[in-house]
Amino acid sequence: MGKDYYRTQHGGLDAPARNHFFHGKLLDVFHLELETNYFNQKRWLLNRLVTGYGVVCGLDVKLTTDKKAIIVHPGVAVDRCGREIVVPQATQPEALPGFPSYPDEEAEEQSRCKEEYAYYVGLCYRECKSDPVPAMVSDCEVAMCAPGSIRETYEIKIKKGHIPEKKSTFPDVIEGQHISYCAIVDQVTRPCRPLPMDCCIPLANILLRDSGTEWEPKIDIYIRPIVYTNQLLYELILSLVREEEPQ
Repeated sequence: MGKDYYRTQHGGLDAPARNHFFHGKLLDVFHLELETNYFNQKRWLLNRLVTGYGVVCGLDVKLTTDKKAIIVHPGVAVDRCGREIVVPQATQPEALPGFPSYPDEEAEEQSRCKEEYAYYVGLCYRECKSDPVPAMVSDCEVAMCAPGSIRETYEIKIKKGHIPEKKSTFPDVIEGQHISYCAIVDQVTRPCRPLPMDCCIPLANILLRDSGTEWEPKIDIYIRPIVYTNQLLYELILSLVREEEPQ
């Protein structure tokens, strides 16, 4: 499956095309991939525009004991292109970028003018071809095997920068103590979100702060986007109802 299959010229809004089966139809690679791509494309579209992207559960980010690397714990997420990401077990330690060094006293004094360095942890969808099987017919005489599966895995990236806190995109939805239906309609009627160039989602900010004797990393997971599942929305509603109940 081409990695850019979902990235169409209309921002992912092309009309889906599915197989039309009939007796005697030749099922070749094109039509079998068309079948797989149809269901993937529809699911990714719903994930992206209906449930939204972000962390579904888990994926906590912790420092190793020596504070020089991070570990991402198991969990599930949906990336910004609607693709599901499953981290089945804790990741191997991902080394933090090289801590700033001070080669001499003059450079040290200049470097200490900047007491903080910001990075963020990104989680990305990644496909890996695996499970080689014999190829009965190959494109060339040398290739006797071909990957029989595509594993949907992930990649952890640590990049320089700072992810800002999330803010409401339509703050005028509340009028007094009532929800403004007109504000909701205006929000929904906006153009559909286009497919982003970068589908990764941020998991945490990492701030390297100078403590005077060493660089102290601090992790902030509260900038991560989350998926508001039905269970989570139900718990939020229950919390609001309990707050309004008379004591």
